[in-house]
Amino acid sequence: MKKIIVALLIFSMLLSLILPIIANAEPDDAFLSSGEALEALGVLIGNKDGDLMLNNKLKRQDMVVLISRLYKEENSAKASLLKPTFTDIKNKYYEPYIKWSVDKGLIIGMNENTFGYNQNVTVKQFMAVLLRVLGYEEESKLWDTVPELAKNLGIMEGLNLNSNSTLTRGQMAVMTLNTLRLTIKGSTLTLAEKLNLKV
Repeated sequence: MKKIIVALLIFSMLLSLILPIIANAEPDDAFLSSGEALEALGVLIGNKDGDLMLNNKLKRQDMVVLISRLYKEENSAKASLLKPTFTDIKNKYYEPYIKWSVDKGLIIGMNENTFGYNQNVTVKQFMAVLLRVLGYEEESKLWDTVPELAKNLGIMEGLNLNSNSTLTRGQMAVMTLNTLRLTIKGSTLTLAEKLNLKV
């Protein structure tokens, strides 16, 4: 009897360690299906081998390019001759995209002079961007309440992420696809309908 009790105790201890890991594990098929959906929309592009690199961390400058594609404005974004005021952008290729995103009110720098070039995007930063996309510009400035609002709106549907953790391309794909299905603030249209995207 004692052996059974000891075995049950050990089993319950192991279960308590494993369950949080399972709860926080994201299903690969959700990343893949969301990534492929964004690929079909022309938002997410893979490498030369066709790999969408869904497990890779998303860089801030790449996030801006993805957003321009979401708006179907990549060509006009990259054709701009204007430069952003940030002083830390190391690659001129990204300068017009970043200027476009700032002018559109979608991207805010780390401070007045720093964009955060080559830094990994955090979950919370991308939440704020998606809130702006949905028309919640003022709410996105309330930094402490961004995660709660993003969750309540449905941006984080199917995800269980720490808002301060860095974001993978797969997680970004799920969040973006969720957001496309949401209604824009003060409108009856979903974001997908506004952008004329079929999801």
